[in-house]
Amino acid sequence: MNASVTTRSFDTARTGAQLHETVLTPAAVRSRGIKQALVLRTPDDPRLEAQPLYLAGAEIAGGTHDTIFQATMGNCVYAWDADTGALLWQTRLGAPINGAQAIDQHLINVHWGILSTPVIDLSTNRLYVCYWASPTGNWADGHHFLASLDIATGRETHPPIDFEGVTFDPGHNLRPIEFRSLERKQRAALALVDGTVLVPFGTIAETDNEARGWLIAVDTRSWKQTAAWCSTARGSGGGIWMSGSGPAVQSDGSIWVVTGNGEFDGIVDFGESVVRLRYMPPPANSAKGKLEVTGWWTPWTDDGRLGKNPGGEAVAALLPKRMPSNFRVGPFLASLGMESMDETWADQDLGASGIVLVEELGIALVSGKDGILYTIRLDHPGSTTQDDLAAAHVAANFAKLAAAPILYTYYDASVNPAPTNPAALNVYAAKRTHHLHGTPIVWKSATHGWMHYCGGENGNLRAWRLKSDKSSSYLACSEAYASPECTKPYGGMPGWGIALSTNGGDEAVVWAMIPYGDANMTITNSRLLAYDAADFGRYADGSGQIVPLWDSQDWNWNLLHPKFNRPVAVDGRVLVPTYGGELLVLTLA
Repeated sequence: MNASVTTRSFDTARTGAQLHETVLTPAAVRSRGIKQALVLRTPDDPRLEAQPLYLAGAEIAGGTHDTIFQATMGNCVYAWDADTGALLWQTRLGAPINGAQAIDQHLINVHWGILSTPVIDLSTNRLYVCYWASPTGNWADGHHFLASLDIATGRETHPPIDFEGVTFDPGHNLRPIEFRSLERKQRAALALVDGTVLVPFGTIAETDNEARGWLIAVDTRSWKQTAAWCSTARGSGGGIWMSGSGPAVQSDGSIWVVTGNGEFDGIVDFGESVVRLRYMPPPANSAKGKLEVTGWWTPWTDDGRLGKNPGGEAVAALLPKRMPSNFRVGPFLASLGMESMDETWADQDLGASGIVLVEELGIALVSGKDGILYTIRLDHPGSTTQDDLAAAHVAANFAKLAAAPILYTYYDASVNPAPTNPAALNVYAAKRTHHLHGTPIVWKSATHGWMHYCGGENGNLRAWRLKSDKSSSYLACSEAYASPECTKPYGGMPGWGIALSTNGGDEAVVWAMIPYGDANMTITNSRLLAYDAADFGRYADGSGQIVPLWDSQDWNWNLLHPKFNRPVAVDGRVLVPTYGGELLVLTLA
């Protein structure tokens, strides 16, 4: 096998599919089941936000080891032998930020350090990792740094790069913008493009005037920061967080990100947008290159989602002036005895989930908190203008897509996924949220062709097939659903964390983690499931059923759900991060 996992979601297309798995077949998982082979502990911090990485046959500590790497919120990176669990090295990268409500409304996290998934460069044997550190532990004193670690030793190969003060010149007679860590949260995974590391940033408080999304480029050969792009230059918002997914990169070098809440003008402000960029390295005799927008598509604006709701202003007056990024408006209003949800409709992050590329078909798949699937054209995304979002032109804007939008995470026949007035999307079907946070996974099946899977909040796992016209047809869903024990009417975050393993053909396993409760406002238990990815059963009504192969619930396993993280199946092992300071290594029983 000798597969390796060097980045979030297995590849830069962010497919979520590991294509070289020969041990964890559907038949083997069904007949033998799963057992815990190792429990790897992270005593510096229990909340594992970064996805684990894996190298087969890495040269470390004078020997050859199949190696698991895990970064933590305590600013540590661990390397363990995947067979024995022996610690090969451990590196600490600076004092982390202490947990505080200014960052995390619900005080779930003990520290804030390495939030994103690092990236490994096999050509240089380097692991690149972004960490947040403060000499005082106070978030107001914190800076974000990029470190380069030698895979063989864990030692830093260069002094860390401090991003404080990085500048972006938006042109258009606007002032240059300086990067400040004070309002940045670096959750989205790093990406590596031809020796350049891309570091995306979201925001801590989405309502702050300084809240902006950033993408910063570092040349690993010169070890210099070479370019930066800010998603909103005149306005604010537009964080690049994507629930931990990373920028997707096409084979031609095009870089794709999805932004969250923020202002939009299609010129220098790109909130609530799918954005394609091009990185241009520094020319000769220059230290600076450029990140340039080459295309985008936008479904609606935050203002458009509010429409003329008469309750909007009254509700807005009740909200805190500064809301951390995991602040949930619905539960806050419910605590005041209010049923109105008006103002929360300006918090429908298109960028709540990441983007996945299907280059063979020339498309990308994107879905956010509305649980609506948008199929983007890679060649001509659409270049939406403000005028395109006027009622008279909305249909033409949707026509720029490769296929019409569809209801993706939950079906409500009363909802039109492409309405003239975006406020018509302001519906809580069954009085539940159906946000998508887990980036869809994509796989080419010998029987069904290109398939994709999603699982939203308070919903089930759903399988789809991409047809020749680029549209998606529904195939099947699971019986299990996320957050069954969540009693809050508008809770249930974050839905399904999923990944797929296969060795080609028509045999594949979908590995899934779902919370029992709300994993944003509380620490809750998690359920781990393995599903047959292509051989579907039937419910009594004749509709398709995604069939479980194994279920942790049958064995009374107790796992603490790791919010936006996901399992990783590789080399006959399943790596399962938790919120209990444990990384589980599972194998066939």
